This record gives sequence, structure tokens and C-alpha cells, in this order.
Amino acid sequence: MKNKAISPKKQVSRKQGQALFAAPVGVLGLGLMGQGLVTCLLANGYNVMCYDIDRSRNSVIVKHVQKSLEQLAAEGLPAIEAPKDALKRLSFAVSMKELKDCRIILECIRENLDLKRKVLGELESYVSSECILASNTSSFPISLLQHGLREPGRFIGLHWGEPTQIMRYLEIIPGRQTTTATTRFATRFGASCGKEPTLLKQDIRGFLSNRLMYAMLREAFHLVEMGVADVETIDQSFRNDIGWWALLAGPFRWMDLTGIPAYAAVMEGLLPELCNQSTVPPLMQKMLRDKALGVANQKGFYKYNKATAARWEKDWVNFTYEMRKLADKYTPTK
Repeated sequence: MKNKAISPKKQVSRKQGQALFAAPVGVLGLGLMGQGLVTCLLANGYNVMCYDIDRSRNSVIVKHVQKSLEQLAAEGLPAIEAPKDALKRLSFAVSMKELKDCRIILECIRENLDLKRKVLGELESYVSSECILASNTSSFPISLLQHGLREPGRFIGLHWGEPTQIMRYLEIIPGRQTTTATTRFATRFGASCGKEPTLLKQDIRGFLSNRLMYAMLREAFHLVEMGVADVETIDQSFRNDIGWWALLAGPFRWMDLTGIPAYAAVMEGLLPELCNQSTVPPLMQKMLRDKALGVANQKGFYKYNKATAARWEKDWVNFTYEMRKLADKYTPTK
């Protein structure tokens, strides 16, 4: 049975801390996003079984998750129990086969199409027909990953935000063969994790938020390369305008608030001049040649040392908590 459209206008209430089922949730891949997912799931009452090919990191991951759970408790966000008790519901698999009893498995491995297909195909051979398989891919069309699976109807895209345990963000992307039942289950599951699920009507590369963000990033690179402004000035402008209102209102609500006709007038003259290049910008290519990872290795568009990189990472988490509280306060009403 192919997926039928489910109206995104039907709001799903967030029931944080109320797990829908007792069976474990599987997390496959324990990078930064995977660790955030583990924290989010534990905080919302789920039993979690996770697997990563590098098992030597398990003790480090436990410490990271514990610290994140403690931060959630300190910030007063809903959690069903003390961090040390929540950690008792976390277990590590020694092989993918041990995920066979999971009700849903969240794949969070690196963005490599062939690798994802290989892992999902192997995973499918272990789990029951009732198990939902979900990918956290940030760019690949779900129908592309779905192709070749024995039971494609139970496969869906769940694109989480980072830090996962704090943000309300979650995109739900059914593929062409995803069943309605899978989509409904994923939507309820996302809501039970404290998210406001955003359901797409079409399976497109990059989904919603990434397409909007990368359109902005392309223009930002273009402005730097044209010599209109430097990186710092562009960041300053963005923070003091779009960054000021974007949590309260999306682009369409913002046009409602500030007058629609003015935007049409600007579009007529401006849109033809916006960047539409389809290749990776030269400045980004230079970053790759320089092996810049950003704060992770203190090499990026800005200069960092170990202390300033750590401060930015700490500020990012603290800021996200503050924004979460603002988002809860100003949840849009129809």
C-alpha cells in the first residue's frame, strides 16, 4: 500500500516523557547526532539499544549522554526520571543482529549512499516485519534509499535537528513506497519525543529546512566572492535581521506581519540577480583543501584556538536551551 497524503495542517501534540511502546528503539551510528538521539530517547522514556562499528567509544558516549541528561534536568525541561536512572535503559549491541527486537531503528551513519544502502539491506535481514526503519539522512531522497529493500513500505525518513535532545525540530519524509501506517506511526513517535513533526507531501532531496538553508548559504558565499562584504559582516547582518525574527515566524508568517505587496515589488527586481550557480563555491572548496572542520579542529571561516572553540560549543548548547524556552513560550497559533 503506497503512502497517502496526510495533511501537515493537523497539529500533533507533543507528549514528552510518554513512550509509546516498551520495546527498544535502535540507534545505528553514534556520532554527534546519534548521541543526541540517544539522549532524547532516554529523556522521553524509551529503552534504547545502540550500535556503532567503533565499540571502543562506548564509555565516552555514556559520559556524553549522562552529561546531556544532567543539562536537560538542570534546565528544567521535562524528563521522566533522574539521569542515572534513565541511563539504566541504555544498552550497546555488539553487532547489528542484536537490534532484531527493536520496534523502530534510527539510522545515523555518515552521508554515503552506497554505505547506507548496504547497512539498511543488512539490517532488514535481521529485524521483524513490524520494525520500522528510519534514516536520518539530511540530503538523499528517501525513495532512493528505499529502492532495493525487501519491505520498502516500512522505511521512512526522520530528519532530526541538532542538538537533538533540545530542539523541537523533526522532518518526516515518506518515500514513494512508504505506507500510510508507517507515516502515522513515525508522526506519533516523533511527537512522543517532544518534537513538532513536520510532514512533507513530496520526497525531495534536502527536504524543507536544508533547501531553505542551502539557498541562503549559496547567496552568502556569492556575496563574499563578489566582494560585497566579508564573512563576519554577512554573519552580523543575518543575525541582526533574519536571526531576530525567524524563531517567532517563518517566511510566510513574516510577510503577513510586515506587508505582502512590498515583497512582491522587491522580488521583481532582485530575484534575477540572486546567485543560481550549481557548483560548490570556490571559498568552500578552499576550506576543503585546507582540511577545515570548523571548531572541531579550530580551522574554519573564523580563527579559533582550543579555548575559543570550546567556548563557542558551550555557547551553542546554552543558546539552544534559551531558544527552546522562547519557542515553547511563543508557539504559533492558527
